[in-house]
Amino acid sequence: MKKRISFLLALILVFSMIFAGCDVDVNINSGESGENNTEDPSSLPSEENSSDTAEEPSNPETDEPIHENNQDPSSYESLINTLYYTESSFGEAFIGYVEGPMGTGYREFFEERGYMEKYPFIADIPYERYIETNGNEMYCIVPRDPESSVAVNEWIASPTGGSYGEVLYRSESGEPIIITCNEEPTVPNVKVVIVDSNGDVFEFSPVYNAELDWLYVYETPEAHSYDFTVYENAEEKSVMVFDDLLGDWAGTYSPYGDKTIQMHFTFYRAAYGEPCVTFWYGEEYGDVIEYYEGYAYEQYDENGEFTGNMILDMVLTQGTNSAEKGPKTFMGLYEFRYSDWDSNCMIASCSGEGDLLMEEYGLGFIEFLRAMG
Repeated sequence: MKKRISFLLALILVFSMIFAGCDVDVNINSGESGENNTEDPSSLPSEENSSDTAEEPSNPETDEPIHENNQDPSSYESLINTLYYTESSFGEAFIGYVEGPMGTGYREFFEERGYMEKYPFIADIPYERYIETNGNEMYCIVPRDPESSVAVNEWIASPTGGSYGEVLYRSESGEPIIITCNEEPTVPNVKVVIVDSNGDVFEFSPVYNAELDWLYVYETPEAHSYDFTVYENAEEKSVMVFDDLLGDWAGTYSPYGDKTIQMHFTFYRAAYGEPCVTFWYGEEYGDVIEYYEGYAYEQYDENGEFTGNMILDMVLTQGTNSAEKGPKTFMGLYEFRYSDWDSNCMIASCSGEGDLLMEEYGLGFIEFLRAMG
């Protein structure tokens, strides 16, 4: 009987609070550690620091909240889906050049750079996940695996490579982070280490080349990153002109599953500036099947505007089939574009008659990676 009376009294008390307009707030925030540590960055100890009454993270310069509700919460999930679709281990973006702490101008800065339209989740990153070093280049790093551990380490560059300094940030959560770094262009002063839940380690330094206007993405035989930088005039920049193509490009294709075809473009200017190109293909670790040499010309319309197409005019000069086929010429209309996920990857597609391997193997396009070194 006493238990029933106590229960009724408690029930009456709850209803009286509701009708009196009382509010009950619950704020749970999981903290992260930014302590300096010089241990092996690939081995990150688990840390927990939670509080039931933690306040919203604030900018120490203004004491104002730096975290605001995202108008498009799907933008983060959409980027993660893109990372899975492109088989990218993480995403990285060059946000822009900043002067000093962001203060209250961070949102306007993101909007000016086009990120509030495409990736508004960046404005949701709390100040505790900002890593600010000497330098004014701002980057955003987004691990694909939310269970990843992340460390940002001081990197002391040297002519022979470099060495680790102190640990500037570490977390057992793969949440997005903002890094401000790099006092000198193309000379990194931080090293990021991401260890995913499978134990795979991705170690890199974010570097942006202002002269070429692209981010150097992470690329190994086993893994790559996804560049989600919002470039100005991105549509125009995606189409490559001849000078964008200068250098060596390598691609592979497995048409039958049991053998792989290797392909290779080289674009260069001859002694008098002529735009030259070579193309060859053959079986992986086998002989060259066909080798072409010739010229590549940009195509312009009657108004003098670049159409986005390149004319490849080449002659078969060597290869295992050249003696059988005799003299063979090739002229084709091609479009070359930067890949959406990697500025060191180009997409070659045939825009008219004449194609290299595409008709034979039924390809709509071929991917080529820029050959380094």
